[in-house]
Amino acid sequence: MLNIMHLEAGRRLELRSGAIGEIVENMGDGIWVQLRILSAPRGDFAAGDEELIHCEDIKDLAPD
Repeated sequence: MLNIMHLEAGRRLELRSGAIGEIVENMGDGIWVQLRILSAPRGDFAAGDEELIHCEDIKDLAPD
């Protein structure tokens, strides 16, 4: 599991679902980040949506 405690706004993340998003806000608790969805191949999110994402749903950092 990725340690998200110190990731800053603007950093891109890949979710386990395959979605890619950009951090809008890091809650600083190491558990939750607010993510703006950039792409979602499975259709579970829509591009442009902002979602509160739990650390266990994050696969890894995504390339910029």
